[in-house]
Amino acid sequence: MTDITLYGYVTSPYVRKVSAYLYYKDLDFKFVHVSPVEPYKTIGFTEGTQVPVLKVGSEWRTDSSKLGIWLEELFPEKSLLGANATERETILKIDKWASEQFIPGMVFRSAVEGKVTEAFNKRAWRLAEIVSAGASLPEEIQKAWPQLLRQAPFIKALVAHLDGDEPLEAMQMRIFGELVNHLGEGPFLGELDQPSLADFAVYPQMAFMYQAGIVKDLPPLMHPMVGPWLKRMAKLLPENPWCVDEKFLVNRMPA
Repeated sequence: MTDITLYGYVTSPYVRKVSAYLYYKDLDFKFVHVSPVEPYKTIGFTEGTQVPVLKVGSEWRTDSSKLGIWLEELFPEKSLLGANATERETILKIDKWASEQFIPGMVFRSAVEGKVTEAFNKRAWRLAEIVSAGASLPEEIQKAWPQLLRQAPFIKALVAHLDGDEPLEAMQMRIFGELVNHLGEGPFLGELDQPSLADFAVYPQMAFMYQAGIVKDLPPLMHPMVGPWLKRMAKLLPENPWCVDEKFLVNRMPA
């Protein structure tokens, strides 16, 4: 069996995507925690700071969506790209939407533009604690995490591609509506019969935030289409597919 190593910090949406790919394909892998403060200590061999980094044998690559395609080439069992060219086109289109709209709009924009409240700070400190459990962040960095999230250049760059004139709440409602449309009659995104790269781009972001207690509730579970999809996705992965310490998972996804 080829050695597979995934490098990243566990709060990255893009790292979660890749860990979900690996677990779905039943591939054994090693996870190496990367410090967002000193990434060069673990991924210096890439001469960059981008995560996730996936190493298969002696070869490594970056970019979560491209990593899914690479894994498909290496390990085609349990396909992430559908059964034919038409399905592949649909999957890649929805995955692109997830990268350009869902993740920046639903995950990152609130970090940059949301009100700095006690609840905001608690969520940020919780994320810092989760990161530090694997990467040992200095205490002063953990305390400053709410401010660091709002100032992080890579987060600002992602959010900059969104329509800044669209109010945050309106944007999130629109994006959720687009998710419902992409799901259609299901059972998976694109109205496909099997899960794909697209499903594993979106599901981890919703599930992790709930499982790790970053959000107290997961209202989409009550939605007549999205709720059953979330439950179907949960059955495809282990209870903890996020490479975090078990102690941080306070909620379980319903089966």
